[in-house]
Amino acid sequence: MSIKAFFICWLFLFSSALSYAQDDSAVYNKELSIITENDNYNFTLKDRYYSNGFFIRFNWLSNKPANDRVLKTIHRTEAGQMIFNPFYNRRSVDTVLKTMDRPFAGWLYASYGQTKIFRNNDVLQFDAVIGILGPAALGKQIQTGYHKLVRLYSIYGWDYQLQNETGINASVQYYRSLLRNQPAHVSLHAVGKAIVGNTFTNASAGFLFKAGLKEAEEHTAYWSGRMGQTNEKGQHKTEAFLFLEPVLMAQAYNATVQGGLFRSDKGLYTSPLNPFLYQIKTGAVLSGKKTSLSIIYTFKQREAASMMKQMEVFGAFAVAVRFR
Repeated sequence: MSIKAFFICWLFLFSSALSYAQDDSAVYNKELSIITENDNYNFTLKDRYYSNGFFIRFNWLSNKPANDRVLKTIHRTEAGQMIFNPFYNRRSVDTVLKTMDRPFAGWLYASYGQTKIFRNNDVLQFDAVIGILGPAALGKQIQTGYHKLVRLYSIYGWDYQLQNETGINASVQYYRSLLRNQPAHVSLHAVGKAIVGNTFTNASAGFLFKAGLKEAEEHTAYWSGRMGQTNEKGQHKTEAFLFLEPVLMAQAYNATVQGGLFRSDKGLYTSPLNPFLYQIKTGAVLSGKKTSLSIIYTFKQREAASMMKQMEVFGAFAVAVRFR
């Protein structure tokens, strides 16, 4: 199977899920999402830097009623894996080691978090994460197996990946509405994010813009808000909107670049951190009452100062199915 055929299969599965029969009278309180990220979704046919991510997320609506401040609280658990490569990872081990500009790394984790949507259209998200960096994250096994499946080139260099370290991290994201009387089809938020832990420590600031046939913040699929939505609360039978989220980030630590924080033997190769970078996420969301499809592209400045390319680009697809 070629990478293009694999890409088309993903689109077919997502489209089939999105067109699955909708029960307009039902109210759904649970949601299962599958997210896949890969730099091959931009058809480069080369794995480099942030090479692959795969995530399974389960959301459920809190039983607490709305109050004077909070309209909706959504709980979530997530399990995922992220895989990182240097720019050159083919031909031979010697070639890879001579040109290595960031380390091989895998990050496997599980998390619990909440999303709170406020009456003033602000949104608060926080998560607690525990995971493992290094060979125990199974990055080598997943990537080499995937390349065999879709008949891509052989990967060299995983034997020199970063060493194992357990990671504990906490994150918070706050979206402050800049349009208190939001127009029906547009929203604008100032964004502040922070992550603290021995795997990632960074802070970001920027904005989030959404435009199109979108629901109010407490009901939009962007926040998994279509859970708990009744027919009376909906503005559109189908949501269809675009979004743009540019942010500036300050990094204090990134174990996928620098190795485990508490290890003296971090691995054969580590990279110096790029302390400041920018990231732009843009994409589209299409959602019925029961299913949603998101297509996302991320443009990210290099995380490591040693990386040959100034910018990395990767795509993502997410499909969500809601149920009672």
